[in-house]
Amino acid sequence: MLQRSLSLILALCLTLACAGSALAQDPPAPADTPEAPQVEEAEPAPEAAPELQLGLDLQFGEELATKSDRSLQEEISIDLIDLQALQDAINASQPREQLRLSLEECIQLALVQNPDIKITSLEPVKAEEDIFSAKGEFDPVFGAEATYTHASQSANQQAVAFGGITAIKQWVTRTQGTLSGKLHYGSQYNVIWSSNKEESTYSGFIEEFDSVVTLQLTQPLLRGFGKKYNRVRITAAENAKALTAEQLRLTVLNTVANVVKAYWDLAGAVENVRVREESLANARRLLNVNETRRRIGTAADIEVLQAKAGVATRQSDLVSARSSVSDAGDFLKTLLDLKDGDFFSNADIFPVDRPNLTDSFHIKPDTIGVRLQEAIDRALEMRPEIRISEIEIANAELEEFRTRRDLLPVFDINGSYTQGGRDHKLAKTLEGVSDRQDSAFSYGFQASIPLRNRSARGAYTKAKLDVRQAELREQQREMELIANVHQTVRNVLTNQILVESNRQSVRLQEANVVAEEKRLRLGVTTSFQVLQIQEDLTIAQTQELQAGIAYEKALVDLQLAEGTLLDNLGLQLTEPEGEERPTFVEGLIPRWKE
Repeated sequence: MLQRSLSLILALCLTLACAGSALAQDPPAPADTPEAPQVEEAEPAPEAAPELQLGLDLQFGEELATKSDRSLQEEISIDLIDLQALQDAINASQPREQLRLSLEECIQLALVQNPDIKITSLEPVKAEEDIFSAKGEFDPVFGAEATYTHASQSANQQAVAFGGITAIKQWVTRTQGTLSGKLHYGSQYNVIWSSNKEESTYSGFIEEFDSVVTLQLTQPLLRGFGKKYNRVRITAAENAKALTAEQLRLTVLNTVANVVKAYWDLAGAVENVRVREESLANARRLLNVNETRRRIGTAADIEVLQAKAGVATRQSDLVSARSSVSDAGDFLKTLLDLKDGDFFSNADIFPVDRPNLTDSFHIKPDTIGVRLQEAIDRALEMRPEIRISEIEIANAELEEFRTRRDLLPVFDINGSYTQGGRDHKLAKTLEGVSDRQDSAFSYGFQASIPLRNRSARGAYTKAKLDVRQAELREQQREMELIANVHQTVRNVLTNQILVESNRQSVRLQEANVVAEEKRLRLGVTTSFQVLQIQEDLTIAQTQELQAGIAYEKALVDLQLAEGTLLDNLGLQLTEPEGEERPTFVEGLIPRWKE
């Protein structure tokens, strides 16, 4: 808006200058008036004599010209534009703490503090705990129970008649311990130890002990058989951990790429401030030249006014450029999660590194085909999306295997063996167990099959479709990666050409500025033309700067598409540390206060 206003002021000044020049010209001399013919009779006098009317016209023209000159003088006054207000706005920015960071330091900060990386880094830790939990399927389980029973019942007539017993009383203490679990081939075991103490009216209130040890085994032969089938949960959890590790690598890749590009954007914004400061310095130098020329009488006020307008325009450009630096710095601080305590940091990041285009990798147009194929091969080998697709296919195939086994009927064989002892003394009872005083064994099978089995059949068909879907998704990702590599290689080549062309354009515009300023000193050009040439130089310098930053960002995008960005920066991902698990004993302690 300010630039448009200044342009309108310049246009108005030029228009008024032309109008004033036209009005300032002397009016044309009047033609000689012929003498009036002689008449005998007097006629009525005219309203105004020609000489008097001409005098009035001349006097009115001189007054109009004087008034126009005075109005024009007011319009093109050198005090029309106040540069101090914009200068005060430039100087008004409060100096803040400056944080000087290199590109490497920003990357290291992002690896430690970036919220996305911190959040995603917890996923492999959680997946590790899923593996640990899945292995718990094969942990043995110990159980224990104890009961005490006291019973009293009136005796029937036969007991009263023949035994003289009016009531039957019984005291029984039962204890049992079990150890059960599952093996990797699907075998289920159960070891039972039971010991009972009994006193009753019939035993003359004498303690009697019995102890029994029982081993039970069940082995599936169809559904539920096999190590791979019974470790499906563990394998799926291991695949999930590998998947989260690749997702973490993808997050780090994208975050580091964003940090590098944000760093170059900030560096470009800082350099743009320098370009705008140079442009303002050029405009001020022109203003000083025109003020000197005006003092010695070789330049008009309009020349000084035009130079002031140029300074004002470049002052506003500088304010806008500094605002862009603040915006770019805030975005980088967001990626780095820079804070002052719990609040967003107010420090200004100053990038100490600058793009070094002479050391950048260049793609030769005649070798672009070879370079493109190399980039595609690297992308298909190193991009995390490919590994993620492979893991997804492996998980889908694992689910297909499980559901295919679930189609089988249940056919399990089982058996049990028992040893026991009974005596009035507990020690003798234990000896009886060892000597197999009492023993028993059994074996058999159990079988079942759901008629029509629609649940298992539907699950298996769905699992096969999931495998096909995962394979198609992998092909889609490969095509997207290849297309992305094509685009990034083209962008690198295009920006590489733009960097060189803009560098040549800057050299040409610098020569034009020098030549035009010399012409101004010789009086063969105008300040408006010099300002235009200076603006062309500023535009060329800005375009060169933008091309350099775009080229650096295109290189980052190419390395990101190839998956080589972290390797090129010398970064190695380490597995995040997990939380300390509570010990087995700690888990048994109740926490009543929670």
